[in-house]
Amino acid sequence: MSKRGYKNMDRSKKVYAAKCAVILSAIPALILAHSGGPDPRKTGAPGDSTCAESSCHIGTAVNGGGGKIEVSFDSGTTYTPGTKVRVTVKVTDSAARIYGFQASARPSSNTRSAQAGTFTPGAEQFVLCEDGSIRNATGCRSTAPLEFVEHNNPNSTGIFQFDWTPPTTAVGDVMFYVAGNAANGNGLADRGDHIYTTTATLTAAAVSTGPKPVVSDGGVADSFNFRAGTAPSTWTAIFGTNLSGTTRLWGDADFIQGKLPTKLDGVSVTINGKPAYVNFISPGQINVLAPADTATGNVPVVVTTSNGVSAAVTVSKSNVLPAIYAPFAQDGKLFVTAVSTDPANPSLLGKVGVDPRVTRGVKPGEIILLYGTGFGETSPATPPDSLVTTASSLPTPPVIRFGDVQAEVQFAGQTGSGLYQFNLKVPDVPDGDVPLVAQISGASSASNVLITVKR
Repeated sequence: MSKRGYKNMDRSKKVYAAKCAVILSAIPALILAHSGGPDPRKTGAPGDSTCAESSCHIGTAVNGGGGKIEVSFDSGTTYTPGTKVRVTVKVTDSAARIYGFQASARPSSNTRSAQAGTFTPGAEQFVLCEDGSIRNATGCRSTAPLEFVEHNNPNSTGIFQFDWTPPTTAVGDVMFYVAGNAANGNGLADRGDHIYTTTATLTAAAVSTGPKPVVSDGGVADSFNFRAGTAPSTWTAIFGTNLSGTTRLWGDADFIQGKLPTKLDGVSVTINGKPAYVNFISPGQINVLAPADTATGNVPVVVTTSNGVSAAVTVSKSNVLPAIYAPFAQDGKLFVTAVSTDPANPSLLGKVGVDPRVTRGVKPGEIILLYGTGFGETSPATPPDSLVTTASSLPTPPVIRFGDVQAEVQFAGQTGSGLYQFNLKVPDVPDGDVPLVAQISGASSASNVLITVKR
């Protein structure tokens, strides 16, 4: 990548500056428009160089700076012709202050001079043709077909995201060549910055012969109490067949810059046309966090997999759909699992013999924590697409009753993505399995939820 791609050129040398004054006057505005990014062909691909070269960034060998560059794809290691892929580039280097990148995609049959697909740049990015021009609406010229997506301004995170649309027909393996600069940001010298390169191969996905996903009629419900429907920022379960070819929860690698994934192993869900955040996939069940959406009433839910798109299932959507965490059932009843706040004896509390993790029931007078989902907007509002790092409160706490007796709620708010926490004092009620109901904004949680009280 050129020196001007990552920091200002050193204009302090008088002779050099005088020469540049003449040269720059002849450079078209088109070329100057991409002065924030590297020159083309700096990815290290066949036919390309890198910016670890004279007059650019010297002093450290490529990939010798102690850091690294990584590239990942939301489609995994395959691509489907014509289907857009989200690409993430991550440059890490403990000595760096700012970062930049350049990437190219080429068919393995001609990695020197053939282009594979097209790029859609992300924020603070653009696409450069190999002749140095900015790609326009008609694409790069046929005599200079290679595209390079790159930063327009360096950033301080080292993380860049953009989209790549493969060719409409399979072209065999596609090679991605990516280079990054981890720079010290001094803007004065060509030493002290580190250049990294990496490659990745995407293979054309096999033509699907599997069955399309099918969402069961009535198969969309809150994932805590399994009542039909959904609501914003509510954990929602989707039941059906052929919903996924794999079974797994999301993992650390699925989160980019703290954002929740909208796709796992090619499985995605939309609720009223908006992407949901996918937590768990399996052939028969998907768990998602519903997106923010003020619409209410009947809305469509659609599942997409590599085998195709499900028929839309109509679901009732409300502003709230309160549900208390009650993970174990017995005889058609759901039993709450609570958390003790006793620092000397932290433990899970609930129905002994039903939830194998609990040690006892809750005691009147003690402070416990309950968890739920679907309780509505907090203040400040919590974006449903991001990991929650600070708690936010509900403007009006729910009314929570043990049988007919109202509990004292000391805190009510979100402490996790779609997860609400309630700190409350257990009221003086008799021992036994007591119905527990939460009410908010005119809606009530399920009537078959019980909490076990045991002195």
